[in-house]
Amino acid sequence: MTVPSVLPGFCPVPLGTLLDSDRVEVRRPVGLASLARLDRLGRPSGPVVARGDRVAFLLAPDTAEAVPELLAWLGWGAGPVLGLTVSPAGAGRVPRPRGAEEAPPRPEDRPAVWLRPAGRATGLDLCSPDLLRLLDCLADACARDLMGLAPAR
Repeated sequence: MTVPSVLPGFCPVPLGTLLDSDRVEVRRPVGLASLARLDRLGRPSGPVVARGDRVAFLLAPDTAEAVPELLAWLGWGAGPVLGLTVSPAGAGRVPRPRGAEEAPPRPEDRPAVWLRPAGRATGLDLCSPDLLRLLDCLADACARDLMGLAPAR
C-alpha cells in the first residue's frame, strides 16, 4: 500500500498553528492510512500536520468539544479507547522535565510539517458532512490498527 508522505516544498509548521487549532490526533501510521483512504475516496481532510509519531487533523474553532458526541453518534464510542486524541485550541503538551536537555530529542520535539496545507480554509467544521466522514475514517483506521488488521481500501 502506498501512503502519502510529506508533500515536497512545504515548510515546517509553526508550533502556534498546532496550539491555536482544535484538532484530532492519531498515531502516524493510522493518520497516513486514513489520508490515503480519503484520497482514494476523493474526500477532503482539511489541513493535516505531522509531528513526530503523531498526525493532527486540524478542525475549525470550537469543533473539538463536539467530537466525542459525534463519534458516539457514529457508533464508535469513546475516542481515547480507539487511540484518537481530541484537543481544543491552546491545549499544549507537557513541558520537558528538568535535566531532560541532555536526553536525546523525543519524536514530538521534531518540527511539524504539513501533509495537507491549510490554505484559505480552516479545518472542517460542524456544518460540514465531511467532518463526519473524516471522524468515521479515523475511527475505522484506529480500530483496524488495534485489531492488527490491514488498512481499509
